[in-house]
Amino acid sequence: MKTFKDTQNYYNENNSSLDPNEYLSSLKDFDRFILEPTDTPTDAFVNSMAFFDIVSPRYAFYYAWLINFKERIDNQYLCDSIAYYAMSLFSDYGSHSKHVEYFDNPLFKQGIGLLTFMACEKFEVVNNCYPFIIDGLNTMPAGDLGEIPPQRLAVLAVEMLASERDQVIDWDSMTIPFDHFYRDFVREALYSKNENLVKEWLVALCDNHVHWSARPTLVEEEVDYMGYEIEEPHLLLWPFEYQAVKNFRAKHGLSTPEIDHPLLNTPMAIDHRPDFSQWQAPKWFYPLLDKLIAINPKISFVRDLFK
Repeated sequence: MKTFKDTQNYYNENNSSLDPNEYLSSLKDFDRFILEPTDTPTDAFVNSMAFFDIVSPRYAFYYAWLINFKERIDNQYLCDSIAYYAMSLFSDYGSHSKHVEYFDNPLFKQGIGLLTFMACEKFEVVNNCYPFIIDGLNTMPAGDLGEIPPQRLAVLAVEMLASERDQVIDWDSMTIPFDHFYRDFVREALYSKNENLVKEWLVALCDNHVHWSARPTLVEEEVDYMGYEIEEPHLLLWPFEYQAVKNFRAKHGLSTPEIDHPLLNTPMAIDHRPDFSQWQAPKWFYPLLDKLIAINPKISFVRDLFK
């Protein structure tokens, strides 16, 4: 059975020898692709979504790499990764005229986005994502997602947000397979004041993080489409689910007990608090956003999310 140490060794062995200068140079190379001309309004959204989907995890990777190997927290890269991840989702939602019926981002990726935003206390981003996801789920034809493994992180995130709105998500009626642990976590532990019960569920949550962390270059079946949703390197040693739950409970006036788990002893087990007042947005970011808003004004709220 895979242990946390196995995941930690995998991450370290694959990333410790990174050349920072070479990596940063590659990030700058990606920026130029966003300036490519597009032919139609739909192309503008689709190309934007594809671009942000590529670059966001790369900035998140470097943010985590600096913490894990250099003990350095860099607000710029944290803000980059959050803004770009959010834009990959909003570009997806905005590309469809009524913001309903479909989304292109896999459900688990939307769940990861919601949980990492909550882990960074960016609830205003989460609250603007949630209506689009619910619209998509409610209007999507049953079975439209096709053959997918049981969903986990999206179930946790959506159930958390639905709970504070007194909404019930019927995954079965949508024919979306799901891991019952994540739904039950919300129903049994999210608002509980029983410290021992909460601890038990949190330990299990972190154990599941380890179990569903992917090592694709080492184990062939450990890939996202086989249910190993935690595949991006920056997520492997980050207890983002625990932090999302902790911040969510604090939002509702509840404290969260500390637990004894190796995932909470990593360099990434710190408070991640992006300060967007200090963020230096790339020169193309707001012109691109204005272009997308002009095409679909329903995402105009994004202007105020990263200030």
